Amino acid sequence: MRLLSSEKGGNLTSSSDPGQDTKWSIPELPQRLDDVINAYYRGQRPPYSRIAEEIRESTGLTFSATYLWELATGKKRNVSRGHLRLLAEHFGVTPDYFTDQGISEKVRRRMELAIALGNSKVRKLAFRADGLPEVGLDALLAVVNAMSSEPDNPPTSAVHEDG
Repeated sequence: MRLLSSEKGGNLTSSSDPGQDTKWSIPELPQRLDDVINAYYRGQRPPYSRIAEEIRESTGLTFSATYLWELATGKKRNVSRGHLRLLAEHFGVTPDYFTDQGISEKVRRRMELAIALGNSKVRKLAFRADGLPEVGLDALLAVVNAMSSEPDNPPTSAVHEDG
């Protein structure tokens, strides 16, 4: 087992067996998982069995409802990189959200904004857009503006906002 330190000072422990996916022990995982689940479902959390089913539907891969519950309640803290990627893909966050304190805090602030926005598809779009390069954000904004039914939306080239 080795101790890893994130750039923001959070500690993770990692262990690996030959032929196995690396397992991460993340003390903050229950809180981070709880935060992303609450943001994703806007406080209307379905049973873990339903969340696991939705993970399978959205990713094509199986995630045990029991294991999800164990991670969310802190009963288990060792999680594989593959499971972190699966959770991240389903909830629309970067896998680093679960392992890096700085990224987690940045994403948490954005989740609070997304909750305020209300629409689950808008939240997922916002989560996915996080971390895109400036040119990617400009392209996404252009698509959204082009699809908007608002007649008074300015063209993308006329809009330049920081943040």
